[in-house]
Amino acid sequence: MRRMLFAAPVLLVLLAHQPASADTFGITPDKKLAKALEKTADSCFECGDKAKELGLYTYARSFFDHALRYNPEHRDTRKVMGFKKKGKQWVLEDDLIPLTDKINESKRPELEAKLTEVTLPIRKKAAEALWPFVVSKELNPAQRMLALYHVVRLHPEGREAQRAARSSSASMWYKHALDDEGDTFRQKWISGAPEGEVIEDRTDYERGCGMIMEKRRSPWIVVHTLLQSDKGLEWTRVICQFADASRKRTLELLGQPEPKAPETDEHRLHYTVFRNREHYAKFIETCSNITDAAQRAEYAKVGYGAEVYRPYGAVFLYERLDNDWSLRDAIAHDLGAKAVVRNTGWNCYWLVRGMGYLTSTQMNGSTATRLYAVKTSGVIDSGGRESLPGLGQCAAGWRFEVAMRVAAGKEMTLAQLSKHRPADYGQDEMAHALAYTEFMISRHKEALGAFLDSARAEMGLRIKEKRAMETSEELLARLMKELGVTPEALHDQFRTFVNENYAQLPATE
Repeated sequence: MRRMLFAAPVLLVLLAHQPASADTFGITPDKKLAKALEKTADSCFECGDKAKELGLYTYARSFFDHALRYNPEHRDTRKVMGFKKKGKQWVLEDDLIPLTDKINESKRPELEAKLTEVTLPIRKKAAEALWPFVVSKELNPAQRMLALYHVVRLHPEGREAQRAARSSSASMWYKHALDDEGDTFRQKWISGAPEGEVIEDRTDYERGCGMIMEKRRSPWIVVHTLLQSDKGLEWTRVICQFADASRKRTLELLGQPEPKAPETDEHRLHYTVFRNREHYAKFIETCSNITDAAQRAEYAKVGYGAEVYRPYGAVFLYERLDNDWSLRDAIAHDLGAKAVVRNTGWNCYWLVRGMGYLTSTQMNGSTATRLYAVKTSGVIDSGGRESLPGLGQCAAGWRFEVAMRVAAGKEMTLAQLSKHRPADYGQDEMAHALAYTEFMISRHKEALGAFLDSARAEMGLRIKEKRAMETSEELLARLMKELGVTPEALHDQFRTFVNENYAQLPATE
């Protein structure tokens, strides 16, 4: 089972999302397909039984939840969970499956790997039973995509399904064919960036928080670390080089020119990393320049990251030293987001977040910086565990989800996405934000650049005149003016882009 390694920084908003494993995206399944999907409940129940035997009760509950989504009347699942039939309704009289795992936590990785292994033949068999619907010449594309969605949910390891979803297994999650450029050139981009120079003098941060840190500067970035390890100096160099490369790549993607480098540290972007929460909390209190005392206290106590002001940047609490993978993801995401914010402010939120995810995918092959928590269950609470992750919470999984929604005619328009407040963003919104950002850069890069330039000029004027910033609706109108197309025409282009790039149904039999 693939799991996120790094909790989202507190500067991001934690939301809840409720995916449905038997979701049809509004597509009414063909009679035969509906029957086959219903039978999948048997497989989910069998997998849940395996999880229960291993003491992984939260995974068992998730498998049972999926079973009831495929077949609400599945009697074996209802019985093992403690449901009783009263009239025409099932009532949970006695919850028989614990909501916590009964395992030695040190053995969790081993047990989760074992669960993946023992359920593999069950999940594979269930997926094979659905595959004929994917290649059926009698079904329309929407029906075939629906079948493919469930094949991928059950058996993402299958190469045929991966090819259809244009994905392949990667070291952490799954990668999409559109990410090949990043996989090919990532190390070249990073090695071509400056490593920066060690800062010998005591910095304002060190004077402000009273702690001595490793520090380094490049023309654009200043990095401080306090890792209480001999890795500190090396990590500071690596982070500085990676951040500078990510900054440059973001500008290339957006078609933005390289501005003149700052002459002083005061105007460089600052990133700081601590391993110890006490040190992190002290820095939040003394150097973050967050004006709200309650917000500072919350970030310090439970957070893993926060925006930092004067000088602008971010601070992270990263407690592990065996790898820096998730820290890189968070920094790349932050740089992608900031590249948009400096032009539009926060109100073009779909592009802010979409650029963050696109940069982290290009530079780190990941989208691990989350703005939401996965919580299964409209039926059974699994404590947040997801037993059928499909391609998972990664760019490949998000693109496939958007492809499914396009097939069903249920995708969001850019106008709808623009109206959502940051607090409304969940998995669907994030997936569409990534997709629309990728589409704009692929098909309308020049117009997108002109939009960013004009929005930045307007923002500067409003700041000077002390007027409110442009709203999300005003920013969308500005973008449409630069694009020179109607919203309907743009949406048709988006659907075509998704259909051509995000999935590819196999030849019919």
